[in-house]
Amino acid sequence: MNEIRLLILDDDLEVINSFQGAIDRINRDDKNNLEYKVYTAKTLQEAEEIIKYNKLDTAVIDLNLNNDNRVDPDNSDGNQAIEKLMQNFRMPIFVVSGELTKLNESLQQNELIIQKNRDDFSRESGFETIIPPRFLSKSIHYFARDGFLEQKINKFYWEHLSQTIKSWENVEKEYPEEIEKILSRHTLSCLNEELYVNGNIGSFDKYHPGEMYIIPPIKKHYHTGDIVEKDGDKFIIINPACDIVNKDKMEYYTLVKIFKAIDLPKIENKQDASKISYINDNLKKANKLDRYHFLPAFDIIDHDYVIAFQNLFIIEIGEITKTTYSEYLSERESNIKEYKKIASIASPFLKDIIARFSAYYARQGQPNFL
Repeated sequence: MNEIRLLILDDDLEVINSFQGAIDRINRDDKNNLEYKVYTAKTLQEAEEIIKYNKLDTAVIDLNLNNDNRVDPDNSDGNQAIEKLMQNFRMPIFVVSGELTKLNESLQQNELIIQKNRDDFSRESGFETIIPPRFLSKSIHYFARDGFLEQKINKFYWEHLSQTIKSWENVEKEYPEEIEKILSRHTLSCLNEELYVNGNIGSFDKYHPGEMYIIPPIKKHYHTGDIVEKDGDKFIIINPACDIVNKDKMEYYTLVKIFKAIDLPKIENKQDASKISYINDNLKKANKLDRYHFLPAFDIIDHDYVIAFQNLFIIEIGEITKTTYSEYLSERESNIKEYKKIASIASPFLKDIIARFSAYYARQGQPNFL
């Protein structure tokens, strides 16, 4: 039996009772293999108490909370409740309201905040057809407090960190302001070490294309491995990372153009079946052509692409007059701001790209001898 710990925040008692009735019917039906444990709140304050003291799997939030003898005209209470949930849990949140337009703009494009008109939610039997698929999604549950990631962190904590904790506490004394970043990098390295090679010695796990990208980019400033777009064309920034992060080390941004694989001269005139075969045999499997590097399709990277190392583009930076580092970065990036950052290449894959790029321009072929 799957238990869903659900918070319902709504100031209308009739709505709460209606939702509770639908949930009671589901809980009585053993065929669903599903049971809700429900927490109800009519005010932001009540919701905050529930969030503070209980473990939740999801929530149904109304935006318009006019209660406690006061008016909330801009629906800040509902939005604040969502923000509070986001601070404390990793879970899908369902905004069920007749005023969805008043959801904070910063939340409207978040795919884990699902917006439903109240009438549509009831008509679609939301507690049966809308919430369970999200709750049962392995992709979402992976990040939950009892999900796969948390289990791996627990294992790392007890099996590895416990054996070196005294040494790490000494590091903390020396670097108190940096210890959290240091431990974060160490934890990620250890988790990656376990996942890099599968159970068969000498065999590497296969990676999914989605692992290659960070979407949207995390780094605030333009960086090595960023995929940028201008006028429909895509490029990757290939400057050495040490030049990008150090002040006054760059004279220009170096970009390499990215082409759709099917548009390459060797492919575009082939029949469709031959195009796919050529991409699989010469680009996708082993990157056999040294002047290209394959980028698989995923999400915003909407086609199979290749980085074409022969197609270099230079963006001059020019003389920079600013002195502080933040001002320097701002002025330097004013020259590239027309290029929109859409993704970044994840570090393990970026190393391969840099290595191939360097090898391509370092090659000289076999010299002839007299």
